[in-house]
Amino acid sequence: MVLASTRALWYLTRASGLVSLALLTFSVVLGITESVRWSRPRWPRLITAGLHKNVSLLVTAFLAVHIVTAVADSFAPIRWLDVIVPFTSAYRPIWIGLGAVAVDLLIALILTSLLRQRLGYRLWRIVHWAAYACWPVALLHGLGTGTDNRVGWALALQATSLAVVAGAVGWRLASGWNAPDNRRVLGAVWSGVAVAGIVAFALVGPLRTGWARRAGTPTELLASARAAAADASAPAPAQAGVADALAVPFSASLRGSLTQTPPSAAGDTTVTIAATLRGGATGTIEVVLRGQALAGGGVAMQSSSATLGSVAQPNLYRGRIISLSGSRLLAGLTDAAGRRVELSLSLQIDELSGAVSGTATARPVTAAAGGR
Repeated sequence: MVLASTRALWYLTRASGLVSLALLTFSVVLGITESVRWSRPRWPRLITAGLHKNVSLLVTAFLAVHIVTAVADSFAPIRWLDVIVPFTSAYRPIWIGLGAVAVDLLIALILTSLLRQRLGYRLWRIVHWAAYACWPVALLHGLGTGTDNRVGWALALQATSLAVVAGAVGWRLASGWNAPDNRRVLGAVWSGVAVAGIVAFALVGPLRTGWARRAGTPTELLASARAAAADASAPAPAQAGVADALAVPFSASLRGSLTQTPPSAAGDTTVTIAATLRGGATGTIEVVLRGQALAGGGVAMQSSSATLGSVAQPNLYRGRIISLSGSRLLAGLTDAAGRRVELSLSLQIDELSGAVSGTATARPVTAAAGGR
């Protein structure tokens, strides 16, 4: 049985977005290199032109992955309309809207390049230069919607991209500048203002605590992320009456069953896994997954709940699934006293009988986990 994970889509969306930014940066630099007609005996302009074309195609491919996974991920309510029409998204509307602007500019660049022979050179050149705005808009989109902005390597990638493009633009403005030129001076001023503005925005916005709320993340998603996040705390002694039955941490085998409701008219279904622990611990587990039914069986998870407890107190810990990959599940649970537990399940499922077996591992959470 296959259980689709929004966490996997989220990781793929982040990765494809960062790769797209790196490739788009390279494409912009190659375009500027072409515009200054730079070449060397071992690197003729033909190589630059070919590389520029191929890198641009790669940008398109990774951008397609970024868009498809962002729309498919049920965590954030992003629609196909939001990808094309700017500022219509319910999720971080300004920053998703800038992403839509970047997509529209890229589509204009691709279409005019394909129709270049039918367009006048002047019109093609205007659209082509306007499409260079795709890069700063894409950078602002990434800063505004990205969840890795305060991660060292991701921040380094964005800063390097900004520095590289700023250097390439400076090279383009300085190339052949033998006399005062008002257009070049104006271009240099605007470039400096743009770089300073992007840096200032990053410092006072995405790099500050609380940006997710200020960026326009819906309240219910913020509450969901906080519920899944784990607070730093040392585990307290187990509650009286259940210490012997369910002591955390533990690693145990499990046996149980899986049931799935017939899909509704809209394709919704519910998968319920009920199991008992044996071996390393005594207790019960129940996991409920809700979402779209998959053709091969299973569910594309959209919401979930999970409980862990003793036979006498089956709901001692409550929470939800925070990661799902095939038949491996990770749940974030909390008891009435606020103690948090991470429950990891590795399941084997008999699709004919619905019998479930596998292992369960629980440990107290000792470090805070970041929300999206």
